[in-house]
Amino acid sequence: MSQVKVTYEVTYKPDSTESKFNKEEMSLKHFNGRSYFYNETKFKLDSLYDKVTAEFLKTGITPNVSLKYELNFGIYKDLTKQEIYEINNISSRNFIFKINLNKQIWNIGRDTKKIHNYNCRKATIKFGGRLWEAWFTDEIPINDGPYKFFGLPGLILEIYDTEKNYNFLAIGISKQNDNFKLSSQFIRTSQDNFIKLKNRLINDPALFVRESIMKRNNVKMKGTDGNNLESSELYDRITKEFNYFIKTHNNPIEKNTTWIR
Repeated sequence: MSQVKVTYEVTYKPDSTESKFNKEEMSLKHFNGRSYFYNETKFKLDSLYDKVTAEFLKTGITPNVSLKYELNFGIYKDLTKQEIYEINNISSRNFIFKINLNKQIWNIGRDTKKIHNYNCRKATIKFGGRLWEAWFTDEIPINDGPYKFFGLPGLILEIYDTEKNYNFLAIGISKQNDNFKLSSQFIRTSQDNFIKLKNRLINDPALFVRESIMKRNNVKMKGTDGNNLESSELYDRITKEFNYFIKTHNNPIEKNTTWIR
């Protein structure tokens, strides 16, 4: 089975100081040596947010749309070329860039168990400041897995860090009959430039909104209550919400990075 779609249930703890866990579903589509790992909910909602943003810029009314996902990234692998690309979302803009990734060195053990009637073996790896335990099956001889993990002699059906902050568990496996294409709307950049942009946004969370409003000098803004909203109030609100998110999402998959949305 060289073409496969795997749906993973991702259980994760966004705040290391709390005991609460969140759950989301992400999918891995693998087709002849290339794969795409993504949050299906995110990409279904992207078109909605595009419409809402356009309406905001047209009317100045702040949209009241709830965020239904938090794992707002995608991973594209071309295993035939040993290349990995990250798709990251910032303020409803999707950026894609090639990442620098060292060779993944796995330690394959003797422990075994079954997942969905597939015989799996255990392997461990140090990645992103965490120790991970993976269960892979050579009954599906694809050296791929969720997130940035790959390189085992079989598909990874479960992987979790030993501190139990993140768990990726396959809950559905089916044949992938269709090839896939990445969206042409992704903004292509380099990893270095993306990090610079991310740092600018951390220092100035209202950056993108301010730039958009400055291009439309005549726009008059209103809050969800219908009252007029000064630009300074909007910027302050965005900054507070942004900083609160960072404070309550201090436990990213890879340590020593900042989780923003």
